[in-house]
Amino acid sequence: MVPLTVAKVGANSAYRFVAPFIATIASGLHVSLTTVGSAIAFGELVGLTAPLLSRLTARFARRNAICGGLFGIAASASLCASSHSAVTFAVGLALMNMSKIVFDLGVISWVTDRVAYAQIGRVLGITELAWAGGLFIGVVLMGLLTGVTSWRWGYVLAIVAVIVLATFTRSKLPAEPERPRATRQQRLARAKLGRGWWVIVGTMALTASAQALFVTFGKWLQSSFGFSDAGLAVVIFAFGGVELLGTASTVRFLDAWGKQRSVMIGAAVAMPCGLILALLHNHVGPGLVVIGVFIGAFEFTIVSTLSLSSSLIPDHPSTGVSFNAAGGTLGRALMAPIATAAYTHHGMWLPAVISSGAATVTLLCQWQVRTERRRRSTLAP
Repeated sequence: MVPLTVAKVGANSAYRFVAPFIATIASGLHVSLTTVGSAIAFGELVGLTAPLLSRLTARFARRNAICGGLFGIAASASLCASSHSAVTFAVGLALMNMSKIVFDLGVISWVTDRVAYAQIGRVLGITELAWAGGLFIGVVLMGLLTGVTSWRWGYVLAIVAVIVLATFTRSKLPAEPERPRATRQQRLARAKLGRGWWVIVGTMALTASAQALFVTFGKWLQSSFGFSDAGLAVVIFAFGGVELLGTASTVRFLDAWGKQRSVMIGAAVAMPCGLILALLHNHVGPGLVVIGVFIGAFEFTIVSTLSLSSSLIPDHPSTGVSFNAAGGTLGRALMAPIATAAYTHHGMWLPAVISSGAATVTLLCQWQVRTERRRRSTLAP
């Protein structure tokens, strides 16, 4: 698990760099904050191809999918770093999102091939420590380099790291045979989600809730309180520690509490954070504390959702995860231009309120899943 977790740190660093440094990148490209928000949205919308990428990934050996995704991330980060227009930057983000989906599906498939569902929450929680690690380590280092050079060199650091990690991972994972193509009956079985659609809609709302804050808090700190890129990197370091705590909590509690109950608990904690931030957005200290609580709750919830989605389609865990990933990327894509426009015209309080509303939708969707499950249990002979 160590090679996979370390590789995910590099992949997540390259992927997560854009959101907190959106204002710096917009300035470097000589475009508005809303324009870069639209570029992020375009990049995320390509993630709707996740179910198709899942079918493609299933044909390859897990190691090839994992390493191919990593090299794709490095190539797309190169395009982002060399961009001189928002269009080129958006294409780079789109290719990075697709590459990361291939990488993530390869990792999840590798894990589900080897771990029983009853223990999968703990194991996926361990690998997902890399999500926090990407922020805690990678984005902080990229941010510090950005502070003394430019955001382009931040991407260069990620490119070098991802290439090294791809080579390292390939040397550590055992070789596997290529996968046979799925039969028509297997493809039809993979398409039956049933009540799983409520889970996917809930994930879409959850990622939208997070995106509303993630693409605006950096600009908020820089414009309202005079934070530099280096100062922002320090804040990100602290938030990475909070994420690490949230992910570690899934390792400890997820399988014991149950996947769905864990999602509901996390969403319930995240839900009021936006409203509190809307009230405290003129106060940097309390505002940062509230965002930190939200980040911890979001991290616990999204990892719980990842484990839950692996059971949406029996015998086809990666397909359920791919549909869930498509829902998550749609939530981020829709929210990026909305949140940046809301901040531009109304300030931080409006994205915060929107975030709270989206988290409420997540909780309601999971409540619907729970209600249907209990109804079916009651009606069963």
